[in-house]
Amino acid sequence: MKKLILVIAAVALFSVGSSAKGMFEKGTRVFKFGVGLNGNGTPVEVTYEKGVANDFLGVKGMVLGLGANMGYYGYKEDFNNLAGSFSWKYSDIILAGRAMAHYPLIKKLDTYAGIMLGYNVASANYSGPNAGSVQTPSVGGVVWGGLIGARYEFNNNWGAYIEVGKSTSYGNLGIAYKF
Repeated sequence: MKKLILVIAAVALFSVGSSAKGMFEKGTRVFKFGVGLNGNGTPVEVTYEKGVANDFLGVKGMVLGLGANMGYYGYKEDFNNLAGSFSWKYSDIILAGRAMAHYPLIKKLDTYAGIMLGYNVASANYSGPNAGSVQTPSVGGVVWGGLIGARYEFNNNWGAYIEVGKSTSYGNLGIAYKF
């Protein structure tokens, strides 16, 4: 993962000044669907984002995008010991707002970085011996993270994207639709 981030950063440094004008600007709306990696299950995410301000923070070409993200992942752990077999099942639904700064670092890519803040609606359920006497742990709560990403457009509407950082997953890959 660190190597991927270094490669993206190196390409970005050598490509400063390239133009991706029109890929993301005020009024642009993008819907994304992707799958990710986080070490527990296979996360899926849907994201909506809209460009709300051109020349964000006074930087020519930087666009502020605001949006929402919903992600889900679940997994199960099975255990066996002398007392018998038991399992824990986990489910996480993450609902978050996102703020992204888009800047055309690489030609033909919408490159961006930003933050997310939301809530993890989580559950942990025990199944096995003495199920009624095992207390359910406290799970869920406020979640936040930062990420960087890039979106490549196949045509005026469809594209693919990749994001790394902390959201529902540590890495996310998927399709994007711009309208």
